[in-house]
Amino acid sequence: MKTLESRLHIFKEVLPKLDQRQGLIDFCGAVLKTLFRSAIFCDVHELHEVFNELQGSQTDVIHSISKQVTYKKQLDALTGVNSDTIANLSSIVKDVVIHSHDKFKDVTRVILWLSVTIHNQSELYMVIRQLEFDLLQLTQQLSEVMDAISYIHTSKEITCEPTQPIYYA
Repeated sequence: MKTLESRLHIFKEVLPKLDQRQGLIDFCGAVLKTLFRSAIFCDVHELHEVFNELQGSQTDVIHSISKQVTYKKQLDALTGVNSDTIANLSSIVKDVVIHSHDKFKDVTRVILWLSVTIHNQSELYMVIRQLEFDLLQLTQQLSEVMDAISYIHTSKEITCEPTQPIYYA
């Protein structure tokens, strides 16, 4: 930016000054311009107008660049704030994910424990039911044995006269 300003200043110094007194010799200047391609008063005036336009556009460019630098500084500040916010948010999300994973592991462990417990209880229930059934069969068989013994005992009493005493074991 400063280089552009210094070049424009040097260029303005090099430009010939507008001098109204040279108007009398415009005719000679036009002939010299045609023959030797040298500048005349109109050319110098036109060159000054272009320079003034260039200086005006330079002012616009400097103003625009100044605004862009201001926007860049504001953007840098916002970016810094946003990056801090994003870093904070990502650490919070990381903590939540870790906590959720820990809870998931705990719930999985409890579900597995419940599954094993229910399975074991179901096996125990089946064993108890099997024992009940076996006890029922045993009582029925004992009842049948007792009936058979009672039948044998009553039929022996009827058919035999007891000569010897009967001992029951």
